[in-house]
Amino acid sequence: MKRKLLLLFALLLIVSAFTGCGNSGNEGGTEASGDVFKVGAIYPLSGGNALLGNQCIEAVKIAIGYVNDEGGVHGMPVALSTADAPDPTAATTEAGRLIDREGVQVIFGSLASGNAIAIAGVTERSGVTLVESGGILDDLTDQGHQNVFRILDKSSWRAAVGVEYVGNVLSGMLGIPKEELKIAIVHEDSGYGTSVADGAESRAKAMGMKVVARESYSTSITDMSPLVLKVKSEKPDVLISVNYVDDAILFADTLKQYEAMPKVFMGCGAGTTNPQFASEIGEYSNGMFCTDMPTNLPIEVYNQDPALRGTIEQFRADFIEKHPDLSYPTIAAEAAFTGAYTFLHDILPNASSLDAEGIRDAALSVKLDMTGLGFGWDIGEDGQNQVASANINQWQDGKVVTIAPDKFSNGKVINVPLPTADIE
Repeated sequence: MKRKLLLLFALLLIVSAFTGCGNSGNEGGTEASGDVFKVGAIYPLSGGNALLGNQCIEAVKIAIGYVNDEGGVHGMPVALSTADAPDPTAATTEAGRLIDREGVQVIFGSLASGNAIAIAGVTERSGVTLVESGGILDDLTDQGHQNVFRILDKSSWRAAVGVEYVGNVLSGMLGIPKEELKIAIVHEDSGYGTSVADGAESRAKAMGMKVVARESYSTSITDMSPLVLKVKSEKPDVLISVNYVDDAILFADTLKQYEAMPKVFMGCGAGTTNPQFASEIGEYSNGMFCTDMPTNLPIEVYNQDPALRGTIEQFRADFIEKHPDLSYPTIAAEAAFTGAYTFLHDILPNASSLDAEGIRDAALSVKLDMTGLGFGWDIGEDGQNQVASANINQWQDGKVVTIAPDKFSNGKVINVPLPTADIE
């Protein structure tokens, strides 16, 4: 018995020695736990934005699967922990949990700007990286954060794109000088909706257009009748709308109910770009504009990078296989996939270490001509992608057609003014 115990003790010493050698071979020492690179994803998986939030989580999982198939990050497999954040309070709590309990080093998020701001406050204090592919509030990259990187455009840029298209192009098609155009702005009242609306109002006034109405509402609203009737009374030529999905559908249905549709409907955000929007309101969407990140781009856009083209084709196929009710991935899912895949596949392999400083150096030094969203990667000192842009899209026969810029265009403008317009 004594001899058996001695042999067991010797074996334990040998195993311990090999384990110690394995840990000392991990470059950076604290780069990852257990030779796994831990990342988190925080999205609203319940509540009003649950539909898009769950699609985003699915897209991040697909991206991580591709990266792991190619060898992971610095030779380590990527392990994902997810969290549900239906509001900023939950986002703060869940960011802390992922960092303190799960040990994540990068968080992907977060669909909603309020959530992004909340998460950034936690990650910045903890030296953890936030890669944002959904929240567009200007403040996110205006606060001096060192570990926040946004791949997409920001609210003031997006609003300007939509308003400039109205003033420079659609005014001529309507036969109304831009100085005589009457603009109404309707938006949900979170930081996201307010910031886009602020940008739209500022740009419209700078271009000499008349803002005759601006109304806001909570996404929990169930009756938009008073709001719609108030806007209708101002007889706008153009309606600029900033919404999430459910409220965008309710708003469009209420416009139809009260015969309040203007000559141009210009959506600025994810709500009016989501396939559910057109599927729910049907033919009434035909001719409505939606300004947003590039979405469902012709695959030929990626010809300059055959490897990326193959990845995008595979992602679209894999996503649709999981969501057969959709014709193509939603823009929120495309952005979530692109944010995660670009950072894990293109940025982190160029990091000298996987601590916060090494990751920041890589994020700022790597320049890409093309990502899955059609634009490149060029992060400024503030963490904002300086080459991100928004497109002018239009609903045509149930599909999103890109109208501008010309390099992404896959169709021509139709229905200006809208055939369903009620306001003369």
